[in-house]
Amino acid sequence: MHYRTAVVFVLFLSQLSIPLWGQSAGELAKKDRQVLEEAEGRMAALVETVYTDSSAELRFQACRDLIRELVTALDRPNSFAYSFDALPGMSIQYAPDRSFRIFSWELMVDRDGYRHYGAIQKNSKELELEPLVDRGDTWLENPENAIVGADNWLGYVVYTIVEGGTYEDRPYYFVLGYDSYEAYRRRKVLDVLRFDAGGQAVFGLPVFETYTESDLLLADRVRMIMIYGAEATMALRYDADLGGVVYENLVLVPGSYGEGPVSMPDGSYNMLVLGENGVWREETQVFTHKYEEAPREVPLPSEGRDLLGRAKRDSSGGGGGWR
Repeated sequence: MHYRTAVVFVLFLSQLSIPLWGQSAGELAKKDRQVLEEAEGRMAALVETVYTDSSAELRFQACRDLIRELVTALDRPNSFAYSFDALPGMSIQYAPDRSFRIFSWELMVDRDGYRHYGAIQKNSKELELEPLVDRGDTWLENPENAIVGADNWLGYVVYTIVEGGTYEDRPYYFVLGYDSYEAYRRRKVLDVLRFDAGGQAVFGLPVFETYTESDLLLADRVRMIMIYGAEATMALRYDADLGGVVYENLVLVPGSYGEGPVSMPDGSYNMLVLGENGVWREETQVFTHKYEEAPREVPLPSEGRDLLGRAKRDSSGGGGGWR
């Protein structure tokens, strides 16, 4: 059922007249703003159902309806100028140069499975929208080594987009994502996004120079995937002051709920720094201080919601439903 829901995105999008190229978005007309405000209200209710309803059937139906509402809403002149600020739970992230933005959200299939939905909207007067189809890492033999298009997207909720550099004279971007993944484990992704000569999205680029615990070079890595215990919070962020991507070091420890060994943050940090050869090189032990125990997820002050705007997960059972 969840795969057919993803197909709805592609089929519904194909019914619209979408130009390949267009002018940058301008000011939104008053009547179009009113239409988008009304659509935003309907979408907010659907997002809430997607994340909180106990019925899998109703969650899937709300997800399908949300796709239709989103694509229909965006098919207005200059819709890129509308921010959709009143959509907690749907992540809307902009490229630093505001050349595009990414809509993304997550659907719980069951306690051990999640699907992700998203679309890239270009900054244009008329709609230029490319759906992201979550194939999941089950479709990829080596997901950290696979360069894929939007129709073979790894699947995650985007929470940050930062500039990465240039490749073949075109800019590329780091896309930081979160995946609830399964009951006892979470996942964060440092992906690379660029656009080919036809303007189509391409994910993955071998710009990393990282190492295994035994100091073996991982030269063909095109993205980084970190899987860690559900009761922990793992930092993965771009630090402008340090000039690099900072992430916590993970170590294997016994699980707390009988799920077997899990990776947990050990309180130390690594960082990716751009070198002269255009490769992002891993540096270890960015900070000298080490915490006595790995950080644990705690409620945020903003009404107990997580970084995606959703109600916090009850971690008492190692990964229950959304509150």
